[in-house]
Amino acid sequence: MLALLAAAALPGCRTAYLAQLAYEQGRYLSRARPIQQLIDEATDPKVRHTLELVLEVRRFAADHGLDPGKSYLEVADTSATVPFQVVTAARFDSLEPYTWWYPVVGAMPYRGYFDRGQAKSYADGLKEQGLDTFIVEASAYSTLGWFADPLPSKVIEHGPVAATTTVLHELLHQNLFVAGQMAFNETLATAVSYRLAADFFDGRGDTASADRVRNARLDWLASSRVLDDGAGALQTLFAKARKERWPHDRLVAERESVYRGIQESATSRGTVRAAALDEDGWNNASFLASYRYAEHASLLDDFLARQRDLPQALDRLRALTKDGADGYAAISAHPEATAALDLGFASR
Repeated sequence: MLALLAAAALPGCRTAYLAQLAYEQGRYLSRARPIQQLIDEATDPKVRHTLELVLEVRRFAADHGLDPGKSYLEVADTSATVPFQVVTAARFDSLEPYTWWYPVVGAMPYRGYFDRGQAKSYADGLKEQGLDTFIVEASAYSTLGWFADPLPSKVIEHGPVAATTTVLHELLHQNLFVAGQMAFNETLATAVSYRLAADFFDGRGDTASADRVRNARLDWLASSRVLDDGAGALQTLFAKARKERWPHDRLVAERESVYRGIQESATSRGTVRAAALDEDGWNNASFLASYRYAEHASLLDDFLARQRDLPQALDRLRALTKDGADGYAAISAHPEATAALDLGFASR
């Protein structure tokens, strides 16, 4: 998640909001301790193993073209804290995210809080304006290399696979970020983290973990197809509603019907990731909160599969998105820039 950097960079916000964020970020950083020190003190072999893996993943990432900088050399104790709360929103009658504009990173569909009550209060205010809202708990976030990001201890508690994919995902943000294109950034980071994590575990001879990553990637791709189809159905619905000037009640009923269809499709296709999205109920904000991690996933995954290695992939993406060009459109419109050279990054 990039919400904290965005909030911290925003001028014109209420001083109290910025001051509270700065204070909480300071508390978070103050709880960070060097991973090597934690390894030396660890009594639980599983925890020690996961901590050791984080340092190995950083080295692996560096060997494969991702500069880790000074991030994830420390772990911050978050065992007694509330996870970072991210408010997201969308119009009720449009599949477009409500965004806040920030220097450096551009428009972002996030506003972050360290307090659940404050996040809920802000979200309730948006609801009163007629917006759909959803609050996401961020497991980790990147400040794009502006700070030496520690890894939250709760990520370590989730085990080796979660820690590995999280570190790789956030390091991708640190190395490539296209301002104003959050779905592209998040989906790309997810695609890269799955491919690199499988390679990482294969290289260590950990077939079981590598297979877990591959299965998660396949489910992610299948879920993306469900969500892509669902997004298309919702966009068609909203366009028709605007053209025919549907009354509110009809739009409510028709929208609920489309969301039921998305859920039934996810269930019938056995996509765990997409099927789980209905746990808190559907609305446009909750749909987009998940969709931005899997929008047109096959397009980006196929692009990576045609590259020699990750450095080449990132160089080509930087060229394709130069001057703010839409990442998805650029990849689709320039097949000559994505032609296969050999099967390095692609074959795994």
